[in-house]
Amino acid sequence: MSEEKQQKFTAKVRRGLTWVHGVAAAELARKKAETTGVRIEGFTASELADVEAALTWIEQNKDSGQKDPA
Repeated sequence: MSEEKQQKFTAKVRRGLTWVHGVAAAELARKKAETTGVRIEGFTASELADVEAALTWIEQNKDSGQKDPA
């Protein structure tokens, strides 16, 4: 893959991560707001921890290297 194609692909991935982060974070916040107890329906404790860790990772990495030639 040429350098230009690699940069375009990387830019698309970053935009995708930004979208995924926004949608997933909003959905998780909505589920947490609807919950009356400590548990969120549909998630085990470890699954919830995995989702929150993934959202943290995306937040930290979605904007790194902001060269967007597209």
